[in-house]
Amino acid sequence: MALLIGGLLWEAPAAAQADARTDYLVRLLQTSRTFRVRAQAALSLGRLRSFPQIVEALTGALRDEHPAVRTAAASSLEQLGAAEALGALRSARSDRDSTVRSAVSRAIRSLERVARTRPRTEPVPTEPSAADARYYVGVGMPGSSNGDVDHRILGQAREFIETRVRSIDGVVVAPAQESSTQARRVLSRNRLTGYYLDSSIVRVERTGGNTRAVVSVIVGTYPGRDMRVILQGAATVQGGGSGPRADQQAIEGALTGALRRLPQAFAAGDARDGG
Repeated sequence: MALLIGGLLWEAPAAAQADARTDYLVRLLQTSRTFRVRAQAALSLGRLRSFPQIVEALTGALRDEHPAVRTAAASSLEQLGAAEALGALRSARSDRDSTVRSAVSRAIRSLERVARTRPRTEPVPTEPSAADARYYVGVGMPGSSNGDVDHRILGQAREFIETRVRSIDGVVVAPAQESSTQARRVLSRNRLTGYYLDSSIVRVERTGGNTRAVVSVIVGTYPGRDMRVILQGAATVQGGGSGPRADQQAIEGALTGALRRLPQAFAAGDARDGG
């Protein structure tokens, strides 16, 4: 399945630490038409070090159309010790395939043990953890302009945005439901610049077996939410038919196109505000 953004084949951008092998395996997992290739890619990713790009790809594969791929993804998340994937795994506990359910249950039990052994301070919700942090970014729940996008897909889109934002150097993501008072305290104490991302699925079009999504992301101040810039993106999934999986892939591709310009938007805001 080819994923196009602006007429060009899209490949998920690599995290700074990821190598060419990681990129290649993620690309196979996300685009191969052969389920055996996707399943093998998922298993191979589980043998690498755990990077956000890998965890993101494997959590996405928990929704693959083939149970072998979903099973491989769950097993690899367990092998990586990716406790941050517990939410996605818990959502997959009711998978229609018994083999997938078993793999998911094993992964949840294992990763819950991992989560319990991590220090409580591992994340500190209202305090930046990166020594070189410059930006404190809140991520809102995406909306849908035409109202026909499944709420679960909107939730997955928010997780996708948050993962992308976390991969930007110097960024700390604010916890959901943080109060304005808490945000101002963090910003003042750590001398950070605050931004907030409000996103919208402008439209999802399904024609001739293709699915096209158009999105917009408003970058505003945080916690005030005064608009600074609007970023837009579009992507088309070709030959994927229609349905939630095609919608999700098209939306995530469109968001990737929009968020690619986010570091420049942050830097422009710094210049405007004299940072």
